[in-house]
Parts: sequence; structure tokens; C-alpha cells
Amino acid sequence: MTRREQRIRIMNCIYQHLLTKKKIDDILEDNIDINDKESIEFIVTNTIGVIGELEALVKQIEPLLIDYRFKRLGYIEQALLLLSTYQLNLKQIDKPIIINEAIEIAKIYCDDEAPRFINGILDRI
Repeated sequence: MTRREQRIRIMNCIYQHLLTKKKIDDILEDNIDINDKESIEFIVTNTIGVIGELEALVKQIEPLLIDYRFKRLGYIEQALLLLSTYQLNLKQIDKPIIINEAIEIAKIYCDDEAPRFINGILDRI
């Protein structure tokens, strides 16, 4: 599984958590392929990290949303911003890579305005 595919899985996990408030274990079980051992660690670590730091991440993102509130964003946009902000905070992956991945995923899963919007927010973090 490519890193982008892994990020999409993580986005799906975060999305499900935001939408359903299911337990993390149940969400991960639904989204992890146990035969892809290389991907498991990245998906689990990032999903648990984002959900564990959810409030802090929202507080970090919300001031950057001019005339907007985080909860008014679509769940997919929220999930992408949360994941990307979490990864930016870790400083393990270069900022341009994280932003580009978020933009490319947004092009697939979000409306036409979302990639530019997400780029603008992440660029200010």
C-alpha cells in the first residue's frame, strides 16, 4: 500500500470517528488489512495520535479558519486537516509533502474549493 493509500485509510478512520464516535479499536479493525504489515504501524500510529490529540489539533486549526468554525467544515475536510496538522507537528515528514498529499486527497474526496482551502490552512501552520 502506498503512503497516499495509507493516508486515505487514516482519513477514513478519523472520518468514521468524527461521524460515529465509534471506538478506535473498532474503527481500526474495519480499516486495516492484516496482511499488509508494513502499513499497519503507520495507520494505527497516526489514527490513534490524531484522535488522542483531537481537541488540541482543533484549537490549533480553528484560529486559521477566517470567518469559519471547525465544526462547520465537512467531516472529510476536518479529517484531512487533523491528519495533516498532526503530521506537521511531528516534523518527521517534510511540510511540502504533507500539504501536497492533503491537496491530492482533497481533489479526490472533496468539492472543487477544498484543495485550495486546505492548502491555505496548512501553509499557515
